[in-house]
Amino acid sequence: MPPTEKARNLLIVDDHPIIVVAVKSLIETKLQGYEPHSANTREEALELARVLEPDLAVVDVMLPDGDGLELIRQIKEISPNCRVLVFSMQCELRYGPRAFRAGANGYLMKGDKVSTVVEALEKIEAGGVYSSPALADEMMRSWGKEPTEGIDKVTDRELEVFRLIGEGHSTKEISGILKISSKTVDSHRENLKNKLGCANGTELLLQARDWLSSSKRNDRN
Repeated sequence: MPPTEKARNLLIVDDHPIIVVAVKSLIETKLQGYEPHSANTREEALELARVLEPDLAVVDVMLPDGDGLELIRQIKEISPNCRVLVFSMQCELRYGPRAFRAGANGYLMKGDKVSTVVEALEKIEAGGVYSSPALADEMMRSWGKEPTEGIDKVTDRELEVFRLIGEGHSTKEISGILKISSKTVDSHRENLKNKLGCANGTELLLQARDWLSSSKRNDRN
């Protein structure tokens, strides 16, 4: 009798237990040959990635200890052949292009059917790219163009700080969440003010709140 083929590792990174349970169940019943493992934070995910060197990963871009964009890069550094699907509530038109630049192979909104996760994973596993038609159109329109709008000019880390500012977090709190120094947070604040044309911290806060509110409206549409 031939030896049983060893299961490949699939890493699920999400801090919502219901999502983790649903995705695990789908993988175990619909996606053959993969053993699912889960992590709730970026730090936990990195620890698992170093041990497992996953073949596939399902990652949310918003995690308790920061966003998942840098995590995608780190997973790809640890396991270069890992194919990554982003599964998130965050607006695909805002975060999708950044996720693909970070190394993701697919982007799926949580507003879609959870069962679509398997379809998306099968597509990226086969070497393809998974996205909605709207995201594909947006990426084609922006292909090769220099960022022109202020928010498009900010780095992924600056966007992370911007979001936390919009949520009302202080410099000290942002420092603790992202595990960076307060001085570094202040540096990001200054860069954000310059890139977004804000005269002071109050204008930056108001713009961050408006951006968050706009993102939530887009998520519902």
